[in-house]
Amino acid sequence: MKGTVLFREGDPTDGMFVSLTAAVRMERIGPDGELVTIHTVESPQSFAEASIFADRYHCDAVVLTEGDIFRIPTSVILDGFTDPEFSIAYNRIMSRQVQAYRQIVEIMSIRSAVERVYAAVVAGLLDTSVMNLSQRIALTHEATYRALRTLVSQGRLENPSRGKYKLP
Repeated sequence: MKGTVLFREGDPTDGMFVSLTAAVRMERIGPDGELVTIHTVESPQSFAEASIFADRYHCDAVVLTEGDIFRIPTSVILDGFTDPEFSIAYNRIMSRQVQAYRQIVEIMSIRSAVERVYAAVVAGLLDTSVMNLSQRIALTHEATYRALRTLVSQGRLENPSRGKYKLP
């Protein structure tokens, strides 16, 4: 259910999760009391994988959209590692996630909002909403919309319909 807290920072871990059809925000409260989005889980995707080797969850997980989410107990994952096929499949998924996170870090290192947004669109990160994109690349939604307008006016992007952008 939307708004459901799956776990809170500091809760004892009891497994990782897989979202089949829901969106989940992994968040933490920053040093000044601000909400910091660590990651927005888009389905289908696993999350809280680090909990397999941790005693406590390192953030909160809040359901953003209704959908199917299930928990895989830590013991099941650890037992699965004894199966070579499972281990290879699991590590393949983790490798893809590492590559995706590295891409986000690279994009976030771009100082210009216009160039950061352009790099994100080229990388295929505008796959849901502009609001989601802005969170993923650490820009305000206002700065993201301004950058998109600039890119359209420069002819580097097209805006075929409201909220939709594509490369020419």
